[in-house]
Amino acid sequence: MSAEEAEPGVRVRAHQSLCLGYGNCHRFAPNVYPLDEDGLIAIHLLEVPPEQALDAWRGATVCPERAITVMGEPESYWIRRREEQQ
Repeated sequence: MSAEEAEPGVRVRAHQSLCLGYGNCHRFAPNVYPLDEDGLIAIHLLEVPPEQALDAWRGATVCPERAITVMGEPESYWIRRREEQQ
């Protein structure tokens, strides 16, 4: 990936009151989404570096409660990036 195509960083907001502890976010992005001792998401607001941004998006999309919001590029951008890596 060239400098012009570098992955953008994102901000992540976890809505802790919605988290039911499925752990899917952590399963898909363990370096982005830490869990507390009860298995619930342990962050509120996080700046995610570019090299982990796609993982952050993946982890957010697999949450059945939609307890994570990724702020940054639109959904279509991340879908295209995921497809490019497959």
